[in-house]
Amino acid sequence: MTEFGIRAAVDGDRKSLALLFAAVAEERDGIAAEPPIDVEALAGRWQLDGTLVAVAAGELVGELRVEPTYFGYGEIGMMVAAGWRGRGVGTALVAAAIDWARERGLHKLSLGVFPHNEAAIALYRKFGFADEGRRIEHIRRANGEQWDLVEMGLLL
Repeated sequence: MTEFGIRAAVDGDRKSLALLFAAVAEERDGIAAEPPIDVEALAGRWQLDGTLVAVAAGELVGELRVEPTYFGYGEIGMMVAAGWRGRGVGTALVAAAIDWARERGLHKLSLGVFPHNEAAIALYRKFGFADEGRRIEHIRRANGEQWDLVEMGLLL
């Protein structure tokens, strides 16, 4: 099994981050974004501060971004490459994000996840994230469907 490491994103990761985002968006079930994704534009505007990456053999295989707010909590979003799911990448990213948030004095992490994404929900619960509510028909999909979001939070 190939080992991976977690580190803060750097400028040279921008294109790989955008390509990972485009690949996960192509699946049309894990994140709100859907194709087409303008990879070059996304790479150029990617916010690196708060972005943690998982890297295996020089390849970016996962990403988690913490967006700190003025109110002292951080919103998180995460993506793991399809071939790396179930191999501990998400666990390592969430653990690193919790450490990152605590080091910066955030008091809470929060996120929204699709209710059908049972693996992600189980991962978050493993770290103590609690269900805080459900946003009904919150995300409009390209096909016209409207999907709920489960809101989860973790007090640090």
